[in-house]
Amino acid sequence: MTRPMTGILLRNLAIALILAIGLAAPAHAAWSLVWADEFNGTVLDPANWTPDLGTGCPSLCGWGNNELQYYRSQNVTVTGGNLVLTARAESFGGASFTSGKVTTRGKQAFLYGRIEMRAKLPTGAGMWPAFWMMPQDNVYGGWAASGEIDIMESANATTSVGGALHFGGSYPDNRSTSSSYSLGGANFADEFHVYAVEWEPDTIRWYVDGVLFMTRVSSQWYSDAAPGNSRAPFDQEFYIILNTAVGGNYTGCTSPGCIDADLPQEFLIDYVRVYADIDNAAPTVAITAPAPAATLPAGDITITATADDADGTIATVEFYNGAAYLGADTTAPYSFTWESVPDGCYTIVARASDDQGGFATDSVDITVGAGCGQASYAGAPHALPTVIQAEDYDLGGQGVAYHDADPGNNGGQYRPAEGVDIEACADAGGGYNVGWTSAGEWLEYTVDVPAAGSWTIEARVSSLMGGGSFRLEFDGVDRTGTVVVPGTTGWQTWTTVTATAQLPAGVQVMRFFVVSAGFNVNHFEFLGGVSAVVPEPLPAGYALHPAYPNPFNPATTLGYELPAPANVQLTIHDLAGRVVRTLVAGQLVAAGRHEVPWNGRDDAGRAVAAGVYFYRLQAGQHAQTGRVALVK
Repeated sequence: MTRPMTGILLRNLAIALILAIGLAAPAHAAWSLVWADEFNGTVLDPANWTPDLGTGCPSLCGWGNNELQYYRSQNVTVTGGNLVLTARAESFGGASFTSGKVTTRGKQAFLYGRIEMRAKLPTGAGMWPAFWMMPQDNVYGGWAASGEIDIMESANATTSVGGALHFGGSYPDNRSTSSSYSLGGANFADEFHVYAVEWEPDTIRWYVDGVLFMTRVSSQWYSDAAPGNSRAPFDQEFYIILNTAVGGNYTGCTSPGCIDADLPQEFLIDYVRVYADIDNAAPTVAITAPAPAATLPAGDITITATADDADGTIATVEFYNGAAYLGADTTAPYSFTWESVPDGCYTIVARASDDQGGFATDSVDITVGAGCGQASYAGAPHALPTVIQAEDYDLGGQGVAYHDADPGNNGGQYRPAEGVDIEACADAGGGYNVGWTSAGEWLEYTVDVPAAGSWTIEARVSSLMGGGSFRLEFDGVDRTGTVVVPGTTGWQTWTTVTATAQLPAGVQVMRFFVVSAGFNVNHFEFLGGVSAVVPEPLPAGYALHPAYPNPFNPATTLGYELPAPANVQLTIHDLAGRVVRTLVAGQLVAAGRHEVPWNGRDDAGRAVAAGVYFYRLQAGQHAQTGRVALVK
């Protein structure tokens, strides 16, 4: 999407000024590995880690957060190439739950560098996995005057992860700053992901799978104990902590009765690595096959890459499907055969590491077989009334879910492999916005309208210049007419424009169509009018609707209709007929249309394998079965 030249010039000028005063995040030639634990043995390495034990009492009961677990060494294991921290529902030491926590305190501490973990999170109400750092010597006093760096923490459903800094004065005069990152509804417990911070004297950056989602500079933190030192408190050595808390303030659950996770739950840590910015030229790597944007038949796919290191040797080239590890090769020519790849859309990544731990990556997007089609980015249609973030347009790619007039993501944020231009947003609530709009461009969103009627739609927009205009189409019908966006005097100066739309009920595709260019859009908020909430007539009979999306990943929605109240059981079965998940367990359900999401997990909270599953509705004496496919 293109932005008026004046806007580009002003933006470039702002970037130049930032570079001139040294606040921009530098692009590193290479980070070199200085310490790591790959957890390849069968016991915790005592040279690196010490288990924390107890409840924090008497000095810090509930570890200062009203947590409910007792940390035990028995909940810390090393197996299968992972450090495993297991949360269990068992009474011990006066607590209703046990879990695991390890630290490098007194053994390994670091000042600056890239601190990185590859891990798969536990999930469920009350879970609180974390990867964080605390000061080795509390140079500036008690918490949080000496600081805290939260690299990754997540809670409950684990559909987002957060990063944070704590600083300022000692409690209760502490301060914090934070942000979060999501996969658009997918669960961080479903796959391994890479979490990291890059910590420098005046800048700290947070990443998930290489995507930058938060940056903080020294003007945004301080310590009351060092008013003349802009780098304090993050200019001292910090040690690393890994733990799974059960309950606590961050989860909103501080009593055993609201812990609803399917325990036991495991926090699986593949590795923890620390890199330093030392004199080492970065290696280079390039994927030579498949070609970018290639369409390939389903089946085996051979990935090949070239790699070189100007001041050393290549140690290994690893291959990934997104964040999912596929395999590695240590000798040129570097290749890996990915077997039995099903239809879908994939991002293949090659990661070359040199003999000093420096690394570089290259990636290509490919389509296999019929591809992934168009599907809601959230895994299920946006159910109105709701707020739809502009950046959460559907999956499917260029020409399917969106049309963007220029190559690449100009903002480089959120979904960097796609062509839609997304940047960090300064509107209330933060997040991201779509910008660089050009006439004729469009984005699509799958929505579910619960009842026919008139809907009020409020869009948050901004424009440095004279604004622009757009319309909203639903299943190809213009429902709003042209909506004018005024000039707001700045790309991040936001206002609200309002439209109304008379919509039919049901699942449909909304297209945001740019009529005239020159504005940003943050989100669309749907507010139902009186007629929008008038109930539809009761269905004439029982019905089990097709799952959507189907095939799906990571979630699908199952819909059914009842002509009268009935006791309902809705279950998921594998091909052998075994019950995998019970979604509705014999409850009395009112007459009308109902929808139930399934996140591809079984009754124990584990992600199920890719394949075909049956979903069965039993309502009174009525029974009906459908089929759905999970792709990975």
